[in-house]
Amino acid sequence: MPNYRYSALDKNGLTVTGEITADDRPNAIATLTGRHVFVTDIAEGTPRGGTGRSTAWRLPGRRRLGLRAKAAVLRQLATALQAGLPLLSALRVVEEQADTSALRGLISDLADRVKAGEALSQAMQAHPREFSRLEVSMASVGETVGLLDQIMGYLSDFAERDVEIREKVRSAAAYPVFVLALACVSVVIVLAVVLPRVLGTVTATVTALPWPTRVLMGLSQLVASYGWLMLIVLAGAVWGFRTWLAWPRGRLAFDRFKLRIPVLGTALRRIAVARFARTLGTLSKSGVQILEALHVLRDTLGNEALSRRIDEAAASIRQGESIAEPLRLTGEFPPLLIQVIAMGERTGRLDQLLLQTAEAYEKETANAVGRVMAVLPAVFIVLLALVVLFVLSAVLLPIIEMETSVPGM
Repeated sequence: MPNYRYSALDKNGLTVTGEITADDRPNAIATLTGRHVFVTDIAEGTPRGGTGRSTAWRLPGRRRLGLRAKAAVLRQLATALQAGLPLLSALRVVEEQADTSALRGLISDLADRVKAGEALSQAMQAHPREFSRLEVSMASVGETVGLLDQIMGYLSDFAERDVEIREKVRSAAAYPVFVLALACVSVVIVLAVVLPRVLGTVTATVTALPWPTRVLMGLSQLVASYGWLMLIVLAGAVWGFRTWLAWPRGRLAFDRFKLRIPVLGTALRRIAVARFARTLGTLSKSGVQILEALHVLRDTLGNEALSRRIDEAAASIRQGESIAEPLRLTGEFPPLLIQVIAMGERTGRLDQLLLQTAEAYEKETANAVGRVMAVLPAVFIVLLALVVLFVLSAVLLPIIEMETSVPGM
């Protein structure tokens, strides 16, 4: 009998973890549900007396499901369910429309699990690389309250908004990134190949070189002598940075730093606030308790510093405080959002007011992202101009000095 490791929320909203032995995943989840806990993650672990492996579907060489593909799957599933198709039939329809073998394999596995008796949320939970905890939890809520078609619609809206924002950022960043890459390649070529030949005769004539020339020649010699070593050091630095980000304290420190960057930090904060309002409003509208909703949405903000603030607010709410005051004390959320939440608590219209506020913040987010993308090209062009000016001065100053020092010129 397999052994399952699980994470769940108890009736007080506290996270509990443990292991349970059951015939299969549905029985394990049913047993835990009978203990009045909400399962957020469960995976087959090492059976007692043997070695086990995850039962999640995998295709060798398969990449993670892209956000655009996931948005399309969720939209097609929502449309099929809203048309009145049973869940299994809806999944089969989506499977037929899949345009890649990997995507068809994923949808087929979901359908097979549903056919075997699992709920859709349980089937999605078996694919943590493809479906986030928010998506699994909202699917579970939709199954509980009988609004799975609407919940799938909400999830597809989320995914489509994320796709829209990412495409805007990618489109706007394409030119600056190209300019920066071109500048880096050009500088390396100049330092390693062009500069030594151009300044070879000049340096033999001019005794006192200008400081830009000395700096540039030093860099040129460094690249020529230690180029491979510099590449190794650069690769090591990238690896070290990625390792540091994988460390919780490193991720927290970097996310705090990002929020302090002028313009970019403002845009990132608005993106997180808009997602917070949209997600909390949708979960509240679907009947999810506040503590459970905060636990689910903390991982959707994309910033560990803000997620930690959510944890602090949830701890205060668990002690009986209102929702608005603990969020206000974190100092991370705008006053308008705090006022909206306070009004929603008083009037009982929290979900409606949050969703309306989310619309406003999403518009602000689009404007903020647009401003960032408008500033970046100008910044890169100025930096490139400074680099070109420095290189030209390093080359032309000794030539001018040589001409003025040679009699008759």
